[in-house]
Amino acid sequence: MPGVKGKNKGEWSEIYIFFKLMTDRKVYVADKDMNKLKDVFLNIISIIREESAGKEYRYYTGDNIVITLNGTPVKTLDASRFSEKANRVWEMITGNKGNTTFSNDEIRAFLESIFIHNISAPAQKKNDFFGGTKDIVLDTVDYRSGVSQIMGFSCKSDIDAASTLFNASGDNTNFEYELSGDMNDEKMDFFNSMYNKVVRKGTLHHDVAIGKRMDYLKSQNITVNFVNTARDTARHNLIRCGGLETPTIVAEMLKYYFYDKSGSDTSVDEAIKHLAEYNPIEYDFDNLYDTYHMKVANLLYFMFTGLRFSKPWNGKSDVSGGYIVVKRCGDIVAFHSCIADEFKDFLIDKLKFEAPSCSRHDYMSIYKKDDGKYYLKFALQFRFKLKK
Repeated sequence: MPGVKGKNKGEWSEIYIFFKLMTDRKVYVADKDMNKLKDVFLNIISIIREESAGKEYRYYTGDNIVITLNGTPVKTLDASRFSEKANRVWEMITGNKGNTTFSNDEIRAFLESIFIHNISAPAQKKNDFFGGTKDIVLDTVDYRSGVSQIMGFSCKSDIDAASTLFNASGDNTNFEYELSGDMNDEKMDFFNSMYNKVVRKGTLHHDVAIGKRMDYLKSQNITVNFVNTARDTARHNLIRCGGLETPTIVAEMLKYYFYDKSGSDTSVDEAIKHLAEYNPIEYDFDNLYDTYHMKVANLLYFMFTGLRFSKPWNGKSDVSGGYIVVKRCGDIVAFHSCIADEFKDFLIDKLKFEAPSCSRHDYMSIYKKDDGKYYLKFALQFRFKLKK
């Protein structure tokens, strides 16, 4: 089946998570360093999947795993079958060194036998969870209260390329800056002509030279000053989630990443330390790091729950899950958003800024407006850096 063949390591990790959770019957919550909190866990009653509308499969944990379709039992298997497949998938993931994607007929046949044809389509109901971004939906029981709750989780892998929390989206996620200094058309044209020649898969490409462009501005004593978000919707959403100062806070972090550091590797925590030192909002009290940390942590949390810049946000946060991560040792841990402070610390600790495609998102080129002034846009995108 095309749905389960030719998967990359991250996608096979999602299959591994499914098998492993069915075997373990619980998932431990982790701290920001991905260490298990041994006394904090969720018992798993079942995993819910709905590859096509109106057909809800539930996989109930236990010594014998019972599969139901719309409430009617359709198959029963010994749990050891899932344990065997989990081990086999893990061997595939850790043993594959070269191929970008790979397949396995044994696993494909087993998945088909338990009514799974596309591992990446767990539930039509996932849109009830975190903006439709969840990879696995669990029916759980809180070990503390005994309360049953359905939770949607996004699957991440510490053994493959890290995924994004917040993706750039054309001009929706761009921030506009005015250039100050001895700027002219000649410098603008030279700046816009700077490219790097790179070879990818045997083909020559010309990528925008972000670092060289930023270094050139600094060599000409040209600075960038935040004007506004490129789109009003982005500004409105940022204000809703953190107050009038939020667009300026994000813009200053982007300036630090793109201009001050010329697009070199920059973690969110490092950017927060810059905010505390530079204090762009001019807060007149102590503990500036804690203040900016709180502002940025809340923003990231809202981004996780579905905040985007392309459409108006109503401020509601329907949170009931989090992230499930496969560690490089094979353990699975959860970052549970209901433990809000620990979850926000995880987001701060594990995220970094990223420069997306300049041509696709229309930024990093200088342009001149009718007012005779020169402007430049920076794009916002966050990526996980789970690997240590």
